[in-house]
Amino acid sequence: MTPFGALQKKRYLWWNGSLVPEERARVSPFDRGFLYGDGLFETLRAENGRVLYVGDHLERLTKAATLLRLLPPDEGGASALDLEAPHIWARRISELLEANGLKCGAARVKIVLTRGEVTGVGLPPPTVPTVVVLAEPYTPPSAEAYRRGWALRTDRNGCTPPLAAMKTLNYLYYLRARQDAADLGFDEAILYDNEGHAAETTTGSLLFLQDGRCTVSASPHRLRGTAERRIVEMFREDGWIVDEAFIPQRNLAAYEGLWVTNALLGIMPVRAIDGRALPRLFGARAARYRDLFFRRGVKS
Repeated sequence: MTPFGALQKKRYLWWNGSLVPEERARVSPFDRGFLYGDGLFETLRAENGRVLYVGDHLERLTKAATLLRLLPPDEGGASALDLEAPHIWARRISELLEANGLKCGAARVKIVLTRGEVTGVGLPPPTVPTVVVLAEPYTPPSAEAYRRGWALRTDRNGCTPPLAAMKTLNYLYYLRARQDAADLGFDEAILYDNEGHAAETTTGSLLFLQDGRCTVSASPHRLRGTAERRIVEMFREDGWIVDEAFIPQRNLAAYEGLWVTNALLGIMPVRAIDGRALPRLFGARAARYRDLFFRRGVKS
């Protein structure tokens, strides 16, 4: 396969039902995704031309799209967009990866759904939603980065938004927090909800660890990660105790370790928060569960 960006002449998108070159894909200035961020997205990982856990992402997308009334009301809703058919989306994404020369190695896939062109206040029913799938190469963190772990910075400029439980296109809060952390030399930002409870990072879920025990944030103002769900399942299979709790900043010291999880990187141990080193990385366990997470994803 030709390396992406080298001799590859065109990039392709899956755009409203067809595989098209990127120059033929144009968003209307009246699309509410462009005007208001009125839409949702999902980010998936692919390995060697095969997308991982596509059913999990479609399930989350469908739930959020139903709550936000983003599904066409007169055409069968989710079924009209094939959101209830992971096998169709797996085939569609495989074709997109092949068209972009991404059948070897890791790739990032992004599904975007917007309300499209429709007038009215509030959440008017979409006439023709905009549905786009993008694919590009993905370079995972290095083995050294996984071994060393990330340093997180507490973000103190606001709190997770009311729609944090959905992956909406209104993402500036997260981008700003990530940039602030990067400007100060940190790998990521840890975010808190409006009650001061640890919620998530800008791109992932938080797993608070003690030996044989995992605690996830009970905050309602955070995204429930697809990777978090699968990794917690593996913990339970191995006899871990898994619980939920509201975790204010003063309680962080009660935990020995912390992992960040998402669909792209799998599991990243955290070595420090605001310069305070955590007692343990649980590095060997992170590597084992990360490998298992990706191997199961290929078979899903």
